[in-house]
Amino acid sequence: MDVYRNPLTRCCLVSCVLSGLVSGCGSDAPHGVRGRELALSDFSDPHLRHMPVPDEAEARAALEAAGLMPPRPPVTVSKEQQAIDDFFDIETLPGHPVVVDSLIGQVNGRPVYADDVLGPITDQLRAEYERLSWQQFKPLMEQLVMQRLQEVTLSELFLAEARASLSEQQQHGLMGFLKQLEQDVVGRSGGVHAKAEQAVLAQEGHTLEEYLKLEEERVLIQQLMNDRIQHLAVVSWHDIDRAYKARLDEFQPAGRIVIGRIRLRTADAEAIAQVQQSLDADSPFSAVATEAGLPDGGAWESFELPESGIQGLEIAAAYKSVLEGLKQGQVSAPLQRGAFTMWFAILDHTQGEQRSLYDPAVQRQLQLELYNRAIVEAQNEFVQDVLQRGIYDEMALMHNRAITIAATRFPPR
Repeated sequence: MDVYRNPLTRCCLVSCVLSGLVSGCGSDAPHGVRGRELALSDFSDPHLRHMPVPDEAEARAALEAAGLMPPRPPVTVSKEQQAIDDFFDIETLPGHPVVVDSLIGQVNGRPVYADDVLGPITDQLRAEYERLSWQQFKPLMEQLVMQRLQEVTLSELFLAEARASLSEQQQHGLMGFLKQLEQDVVGRSGGVHAKAEQAVLAQEGHTLEEYLKLEEERVLIQQLMNDRIQHLAVVSWHDIDRAYKARLDEFQPAGRIVIGRIRLRTADAEAIAQVQQSLDADSPFSAVATEAGLPDGGAWESFELPESGIQGLEIAAAYKSVLEGLKQGQVSAPLQRGAFTMWFAILDHTQGEQRSLYDPAVQRQLQLELYNRAIVEAQNEFVQDVLQRGIYDEMALMHNRAITIAATRFPPR
C-alpha cells in the first residue's frame, strides 16, 4: 500500500515533518548547533509557480479530501455590534456602581432596553462629557437621549403600522425585492457570499443580513409614507396665488431713493449766489454740496418709494412739489421756506427685482415650499395619530429610566 496516497497518513506525515522542522530539525544535532533557518520558499516548488491557482471551491474540496479543515471566513463586526461593544466597554472607578443594561419599557410588545437608546449615542455622549462641565452636559444628555428614544419608538410604531397594512400581494413583492437585492449584492462580488459580506461591511458598515433588514425597513416606511401622507399634500393654484400675495413685498419689492439737499440761510446772499452759479454750470450736486460745507455730499434722507411715488413719502408737501418729476441726477429749482433757501436732487434711485406670479420659476418655488410645508404638517398629524394608537410605555417614564442609567455611565463630577 502506498501510504502517500492515504489522506490521513499524508496528514500525519506532514504534521511530523513540520514538527521536526519547527523544533530545528535537530533532535540528532550536536548540542549548541542550530539547524539552518527556514524560508517560505523551502515549502514551494518553483516548477509549479506558473500553474493556475485553484478557486475557492476547488481549494476547499482538496483540503477536505486531505482531511484538513477549510479556512474559516474572516470575522466581521458591524457598526451595531461595535456600538454594543463600545457600550459595554465600561471604564469606572472601583466601587462605583454602573448599570450595564436594563429594560426601560416596551413598544408594541417589543422590549426596549437601555442599550437600544444609549448604544448608538455613547461615543457622542462620551466626547461631550469630557468637553463640558456637568452643568452643561446634563441638559445635553437629556436632549440626546430623548431624541434617540423618540427615534426608537417611532421606528417601531411605523414598522408595525407598515407591516399590518401590507396586503398579501405586497408581502410577496417585498420578499421578492429583498431576494433580488441579495442576489444583486452577491453577484457584484462574483457570486461569493463571503466576499459580498466583506464588501457590504466595508461600504455600509453592516453585515449583509443587517443591510437587508435595514433596506426592508426603509421600503416599509417609505411605502407607509406614500400611502398615508403624500396624497394629503395637495397644492392648488389658489394656494399659490394666496402665498404670492402674502409675500408681495418679497416678489415685488419697493424701490428706494436717496434725496440730496443743500440748505442755506436766505440772508447769506453771496453763498446762495455761488451755489446757484455752480449748479447752472452743471457742476455735480454732491460736489457743490461739499463745497458749501455739507457732509456726505449733501445726502439728506433715504426713503422706500411707495406705489404712489414721491407723493407717498412722509415729507413736507412743499418738498414733494419740487421733487415730483425729477430724474436721478437732476436738481430742483431753489425753494425758499422761512429763513432758508434749499435745492433738492435725487442722488440714487434703485428698483428691486419685480417677479410676477406668472413667472414659472416663482410658481415652482411657491409650489415646492407649500408642498414641503404640507408634507411636514401631514407627517406631524400622522405621528400624533400613530402615537395615540400605539401601545408603548409612557415616553417620560422610559426617558427617566434611560437618563438614570446614562448617569451611572457619566456620573456628576
